[in-house]
Order: sequence, then structure tokens, then C-alpha cells
Amino acid sequence: AEKSSILTDKQQTVFGDIGSKMDSDEFSTVLLHGVTGSGKTQVFLKLVEKAVEKGEGVIVMVPEISLTPQMLDLFYKRFGKKVAVFHSALPLGQRLDEWKRVKNGEALIALGTRSAVFAPFSKIGLIVMDEEQEHTYKSEQSPRFHARDVARFRAAYHKCVCLLSSATPSIESFSAAKAGKYTLCTLDERYGNAVLPDVIPVDMRSEMISGNCGNISMVLAQEIEKNLQNGEQVILLLNRRGHNTYVSCPSCGYVATCDNCSISMTYHSANNRLMCHYCGHSEPFTTTCKNCGSDHLRYSGAGTQKLEDELALLFPSARVLRLDADTTMMRNAFSQKLTAFANKEYDILIGTQMVAKGLNFPNVTLVGVLGADQSMYSDDFRGFERTFSLLTQVVGRSGRGETPGRAYIQTQNPDSNVIKLAAKQDYVAFYEDEILTRKLMIYPPYCDILSVMFSAVSQKEAMGAAAFFADIVKNKILSEFSDVKLIILKPMPTAVPRVNNKYRFRIIIKCKNGKRFRELINKSVDEFFESKYAKQTSISLDVNPE
Repeated sequence: AEKSSILTDKQQTVFGDIGSKMDSDEFSTVLLHGVTGSGKTQVFLKLVEKAVEKGEGVIVMVPEISLTPQMLDLFYKRFGKKVAVFHSALPLGQRLDEWKRVKNGEALIALGTRSAVFAPFSKIGLIVMDEEQEHTYKSEQSPRFHARDVARFRAAYHKCVCLLSSATPSIESFSAAKAGKYTLCTLDERYGNAVLPDVIPVDMRSEMISGNCGNISMVLAQEIEKNLQNGEQVILLLNRRGHNTYVSCPSCGYVATCDNCSISMTYHSANNRLMCHYCGHSEPFTTTCKNCGSDHLRYSGAGTQKLEDELALLFPSARVLRLDADTTMMRNAFSQKLTAFANKEYDILIGTQMVAKGLNFPNVTLVGVLGADQSMYSDDFRGFERTFSLLTQVVGRSGRGETPGRAYIQTQNPDSNVIKLAAKQDYVAFYEDEILTRKLMIYPPYCDILSVMFSAVSQKEAMGAAAFFADIVKNKILSEFSDVKLIILKPMPTAVPRVNNKYRFRIIIKCKNGKRFRELINKSVDEFFESKYAKQTSISLDVNPE
């Protein structure tokens, strides 16, 4: 195994602080907050080494399968056979083999996505959660758990350190660190000679006025050209897969939507079909409108496939690699493509959010973010937090080697505070802004949120069930649960009201997720199951949904 690298003074201080907590054999949660490229990974590699020397088990989690290959490389070089891998893309037989290696004590390190949190160690010395703010740590299917909660529970049981690490921690975690519930450790400068990239917002409104209707601004096109001439690489982020994101008819206003879901279909040029990203329904591409028969259908909005076509026109000699859910379906496709990019077999990497985090390519000196606004104006209270995190993370992929980097953020709203703070990588200022809004509007960390969803074949049934359940909860609050404080919002259709031919309504309850509140909800659900709605409607509950 390879010898470990030398830590800087700052890294050494953080390593010492966390190391002494590991020696005390007591449970604690540590938040390691460091700018992108500050060498957080080097610090926790040293901490992992420390636990392994004592013969204790270590769990290391990354948010996406896409980050596993690079992390695995680091760990295999350092710890060889002591590493076991856990993620959903492994065949079942291999998963069982890895589980047995951990159970028998052959492997001391479980590395993987959120499922790694259940690795069967008898003694755990350290649990690490990298990029802890990522929504992929929350399971969307039953059982709906958050890996952070399970990690803290296991760390408390084994009396060890649970280390959360990120350049853009979740507002909840940073708030817990400020309040002293977690220990806060900070790395505020990049490792070695690398400096943070220059970030330049590009106003797409003036691009449109000057007649550029493409996805790539003139400024960004010039910068890509420079990079190609200098033999340096480029990463472009566009968080939408497919070719066009919707199809509409200018004559009658018809928009091609899925037959089973209330969502527009996306055109994929690879198989020349319209596809629904919710239920998988697909139909052949056509230029004739289903509604009025006119053959002037317009394909609008851009996905990664369209961007790939545009780059081929602008830079015919550039070698372009596209990474999204469509190009990485095959096993190992992701790691093979990343390795090829690291070996400089490609000049430009375009992709969805899977290219934004955790990847380390020293030859990338230019990053372009296209459509930076789309996640900011979602119907989710975490919209600004997600946008800030994504921008900070993707900007952080640039200039990680000796050559300084640049990042261009294309936006319709260059004056937005979120974009300005992400450009400066000023997380603390963003946090101060965001926490005030959360307090004013009563959102986490000032409460917990319970989402109760009802789905039924008939819209009337789903709506009736939601209203009925809300009444049960209100009646219980007025009687035996008068001590429970909560805010219940009226039933509303979900963001995509129909999926797979089922209508979906939900109730949002702002609460304190304590023992009494859970008792109240349990009794309400029991009462709901005795009603007429229980036969036609399915109900699902999710605490702090993503």
C-alpha cells in the first residue's frame, strides 16, 4: 500500500483535533467545513488510517455511485484488500461477498453510497460522510431513512466519531455546529499552490438581445477555444438530460405530455423517441400535432444531448464526452469514462449534476454552468441552498492543479445574491442570509417537516383522503394531544400531480419530531385505516423529505 501524503499545518491541526476525539472513546459529531480543493479527503484518509491501525471498522460514504471509482482508487492504493464496496450497482452475489468480508473481519473499511451505513461491523471506530448535504443520502423508498441519522445513531452506540464533511454543509448541520451540538472544524484555503478560480457571471439576457439563441454564450465559446488551443480541459454542467425538454404546437398550444403522468415528455435523439422521466413511457418522435394535425411541432428547451450537438458545430475537432443517466447505464461505464477523461482522451466533459462534485482533474481549468437559475426557482424551500451548493461545487472543479482556473456562470439573473455568494465561495455569508429566511418562515432547522402523501386512481378520492386525514389530526390536537404544537398546511396536489395513472395529494405538517408527535401521527394513521378511504387510497409518510 502507498505511503500517505504530507498534511499542511492547517490540515494537521484539524487532524489533531478530530484524532483526540477518536482517542477519547466517546460519541461526537464533527462537521469538517472546508473550501473546495482544501484537502478534506487527505484529512479523513489519515483518520481512517488511525482507526484501522487500532483494528476498528470504518464506514466511508459518498453521495453518488459516480464518486465511488475515484474514492476507491485512493483507498485501494492506501489500504488494499481491507476495503469493501457497497452500492446499488453491484450484482447481488458480489454484494453478499463484500458483506461477508466485513462480517468476518477481513475488510475493515466499508466504502459506498448510503447503504454502506449498514455495514455489519462489530466495532466501529469512525464514520465519515462526504458531501453530507447531498439529497441522495435520503432514501426516497420505504424504509425512508436519512443516512446521517443512522450514522449518528451507530456512532453513539459504538461511542465513536461521526465526521460530516463538505464545502457547502446543509443549513441544518451548520446550524447544529454553530449551536455547539456538533464540533466545527474549518479548512479555509486550497491545498498546495492551487487557488480558487475566478468566477464570472454571464448575463444571458444581453446574449439573446445580441442575437445569440444558443446554449453557449459568446464569452464562454471564446474561453473554450482558448482552452482547446492550450491543451487544457473543460467541464460544462447542464442539469437536464435528453435533447429537448418539451415539445409544443404553436398553432393550438398543445404540449406533448405523458399519458400516465402530468409531466411533459423529453425528446431523446439517440433513439428518436419522446420519453417520460417519471414512469419510463416512450413513444416515437413525430412532427405532426396529436391535437390539431398541424405539422409545425416545436422542440424547445435544451438537454445534454442538444448541448453535445451544439459543441460539435462550434468546435468540430474537440473530443466531447457526455455523462448523464443515459450514457452511464452500462456497468462500469461511469468509471471507464472518467478514467478516459483523466487520461486526457477528451477535451470537454458535459454532464448533469453527477459531474459537479468530488471529482479531481488537475488539467481542468475552465468550468461553464448553463441554466444556473433552473433549480433556484423550484417550489422547494431548499431551492436557494441547492443552487448555492451546486454552483460552489462545480466551480470548485476548476483550477485544482498548478494552473489557475476560471468559471463562467450563465444566468438570466446575474444580480442574484445566491450567484454572487457562490462566485465568492462565501458559504458563511450565504448561511447567515438563508437562516434568517428559515427562521421567519419556520422551516428546518427551526422545525421538522412531515409530508403525508395520498395517491389514488381517482383525483376526488386522493383529495378527499387528504382532507379527511387533516381533520383527524386537528381533532386529536383539540382533545388528547393538546400539548403537541404543530402547523398543518391544507391539502395540495404534489408538484407532479399524476404519476403512473395515480393522482397524488399531500399534507405538510411542521412539527417537532418528538415521542408525543409520533404517537399522535400513529393514532391518526390507525384511524385513517379504519375509514372508507383506506381501500382506494395508499398513504405514505416521510419525515423531512428531500
